[in-house]
Amino acid sequence: MTDPFPTDIAATARLRSGTAARLAGVPVATLRVWERRYGVVAAPKTATGQRLYSGHDVQRLRLIKQLTERGHAIGTIAALALPALEALAAGELMAAAPLAAATSSRRAWVVGRAAAQKLQAAGVAPLRVWQDLDEAEAQAEVQAEVQATDDATGVLLVQINSLQPLAARRVRALAQRLRAQAVVVLYAFGAEAVADALRAAGAAVRREPATGRELAALLGATPAAALAAPVAAPLPPVEPRRFSDEALAALAELPSSVACECPRHMAEIVLQLAGFERYSAECLSRSPADAALHRHLGEVAGAARTLFERAVERLVAEEGLVLTPQGAPAAV
Repeated sequence: MTDPFPTDIAATARLRSGTAARLAGVPVATLRVWERRYGVVAAPKTATGQRLYSGHDVQRLRLIKQLTERGHAIGTIAALALPALEALAAGELMAAAPLAAATSSRRAWVVGRAAAQKLQAAGVAPLRVWQDLDEAEAQAEVQAEVQATDDATGVLLVQINSLQPLAARRVRALAQRLRAQAVVVLYAFGAEAVADALRAAGAAVRREPATGRELAALLGATPAAALAAPVAAPLPPVEPRRFSDEALAALAELPSSVACECPRHMAEIVLQLAGFERYSAECLSRSPADAALHRHLGEVAGAARTLFERAVERLVAEEGLVLTPQGAPAAV
């Protein structure tokens, strides 16, 4: 945990960026990015363009650093006033106080032996420790069976060096296989967009370094709403298309013995799903997170199209229709 704000810095102090960054515990390069992208402080400039930071500016930077280390996205807290930052930080400290009680009813799976050692030093004993994602994926099914035998909630902590889109997808898939109800990701390097995508999916994400107590606080202070959120069921496999656009268009025009015109509606739905599936594959992506979203949308559309095509296949059979060599249906 970061040391308390040094009270010997006057609110009216005028500190250069290097000094302010050192006192706040923030790298100068990070401070510049925060200022340029998020306007975290409004430090005045000298005639030569040098920013001068007050004691309040340093305090604000320290609080923002603490909160980002606990998983808050910088974009969501950068505009908060100092009292709001103080209240948010104080609330998290209070939530982390009954740490042992909060973690006692949860299973903690840990990927990364260094993170596991830090937790053990802080008094938290993981249920299972894996060296890396490869090892965890190979043994996840056995652990999922163990998890299904009792009521303890599961928390997955993944320590990873490089947070890339593929790694993020593997973390989410591992959490689903383990039926984990909360996920904490600790990473050294990676794109902020990938970290934000994981946060949007409900994970707590922070960068290295982290102490054992800080990791334990992340495990123990996971919001109840996140713990209660159901793990999304895996999508059914996406199969190749069974009907061409021409076959579906012809099916939609055929007279039907079903008064509600279900054949026409079903054909139109499959055409729309197939079209959206293609659209998602062709969408331009602005970031790794954007690409992951479009890929997911395409997978959902493909899975839905597969299910509807199976229904159309049954409908064609029960309506007494057959497919011509060109794939278009014809009445028998």
